[in-house]
Amino acid sequence: MTTMIERVARAICQEEVGALDYWETYLPLARAAIAAMREPTERMSAAAYPKGRILAGKKAWQAMIDAALKGE
Repeated sequence: MTTMIERVARAICQEEVGALDYWETYLPLARAAIAAMREPTERMSAAAYPKGRILAGKKAWQAMIDAALKGE
């Protein structure tokens, strides 16, 4: 099982160099990226409450991440 930090490091490496060589060097960037997402934006928080409903757990987090990826 891979950690989220490893998954993010691999994604950054793939985006940056087009391969997964030396993905371990991206671990500090991955940690920084995840830390930056610790506090959601207002729009991310709102995405967890669509149409007055409250999404629970995984669905709420995924909705918030989707909002962040859209630049909200």
